[in-house]
Amino acid sequence: MRGEEVLLSDQLLEAISLEAQLHLHLGRPPIQGNVLVDITVRAAQNALGNDQGARRQEIVPFFVGLNRTMYYTLCRVAERAGLAHKEPRRLITDPGFWNEFCNRAVDVKIKPGKSIAKLQKSLFKVCHEIVKKRYAQHDPDNARHADLITLFMFNFWNATGLLPMTQAVVILGANL
Repeated sequence: MRGEEVLLSDQLLEAISLEAQLHLHLGRPPIQGNVLVDITVRAAQNALGNDQGARRQEIVPFFVGLNRTMYYTLCRVAERAGLAHKEPRRLITDPGFWNEFCNRAVDVKIKPGKSIAKLQKSLFKVCHEIVKKRYAQHDPDNARHADLITLFMFNFWNATGLLPMTQAVVILGANL
């Protein structure tokens, strides 16, 4: 525990990270419903399946607070890699990371009529390359979480409107 923050266990984080790697390896889209929540719930259910001693009064509060716990945990993992900074009430993308992403995003080649899904896949690839590079620089011991944190940051940008705005700029730039 860290103040009001409750973080996922290292064991559960590792399981979630493996699920994220599998998600990407199978070529699934980076933005697909609540992909991170789905991955986390699946990993938690698998962990509970192995622990017959878990009681209902422990399980229910865990799942009720899972979204917040997952968010705080992934914020901290992203922070260690130099991708973001967690403030008490919000997550701030590292300006250097965002700048590098935007500069590379405008170079993404898109054909007229390219679907948003294909554009997102291209932008995700750019984001993923930068995240892996930053892990190598800032947190090499945790580079195995690069897939998970790329999904987290990309979905965070989508939820906050940054990704749709970037997509619009890339489309506009391609039509000039």
